[in-house]
Amino acid sequence: MADLKLATFNLYHFAAPGIFWHERKASATYSPEQWAAKCTWISGMLASMNADIVGFQEVVSHEALQILAEAAGYRYFYTAGRPVFDPDDPQVYVNATVAIASRYPFVAVNDLAGVAGIPAETVIDEAFGFSRVPVEAVFDVPDIGSITVYVCHLKSQGAFVDPDDIDAIGDWADKIKRYYALRAVAGVDQVAKRAAEAGALYRTFRRTLDADPEAAVVLLGDMNEDPASHTLGILTQGERVYSWGSVAGDAVPEEFAYLKHVYKLYDAWNLVVTQQNTRPVTHISFGDGSVLDYVILSNGLNPKNPRRRGTVSKVEVFDAHFREGPERGIASDHAPVVATITAVMD
Repeated sequence: MADLKLATFNLYHFAAPGIFWHERKASATYSPEQWAAKCTWISGMLASMNADIVGFQEVVSHEALQILAEAAGYRYFYTAGRPVFDPDDPQVYVNATVAIASRYPFVAVNDLAGVAGIPAETVIDEAFGFSRVPVEAVFDVPDIGSITVYVCHLKSQGAFVDPDDIDAIGDWADKIKRYYALRAVAGVDQVAKRAAEAGALYRTFRRTLDADPEAAVVLLGDMNEDPASHTLGILTQGERVYSWGSVAGDAVPEEFAYLKHVYKLYDAWNLVVTQQNTRPVTHISFGDGSVLDYVILSNGLNPKNPRRRGTVSKVEVFDAHFREGPERGIASDHAPVVATITAVMD
């Protein structure tokens, strides 16, 4: 009986030489030598992880990644959407894509373009869409059966203020006031979009779980939020329920109590008893570490669920490059996360 290993892997600007990220400057592109080193590092990481299904983020040169993935043994590959380039400079990309590579053939695979009714019921504008279109893929895995896998990269943190808007102001008092005003609005925008994306993904999970409460569903992604954030709470519905209407949270009739778990999602890290006292960070920025990368599971893969289709038995964070190198750029500012799913014995 073979285990199933699933990984999420943010590549950090996977853009071939001649493509710049966000702005045209020497430090925002790769030389041919740097690019070759980066591809070699990624290939080595894929070999070390030895995952069966890998979800990638920050993919620009998707043809190059497909070639690299195929050489690593992943025959099946799909990219959601296409990268977005600056209309004033087609060599500068402003938004990347996500992709999926698999050793198993796709039963189905497509872009997850909709937001599942979120705008109609929230303050989010009707024109809202995912900042990076997620992948939705279905596989038929030996001993586990049908499993649906999503790959996502939620809206980035940071409130961007266009330098041109500030440079146009000559008076310093007005410049400073205007900057703070614009940053406040931009901050609201990025938080709201990320929360809406999390809500849309939860509704997408629910579409499957409403049809099959024990379905095996997995989300691989860079959520751009920490585990205790409200955004993760929206996605997992893991926050405590104090009451069901006027009925106390712990007073659900016994025959319905299992539903409290069916309609929640689970951070795989929390489902496995590990030997580590603290959770490893998955992202390093200017020396500060955080957890941004996750494998999120449905109850159908929860070890505590007696009706589970599989059991998450191990979660690993491949973070050696944070300590040993190579430097960010050649490597990544993220650490891949790999979850192992073990089939349930009859």
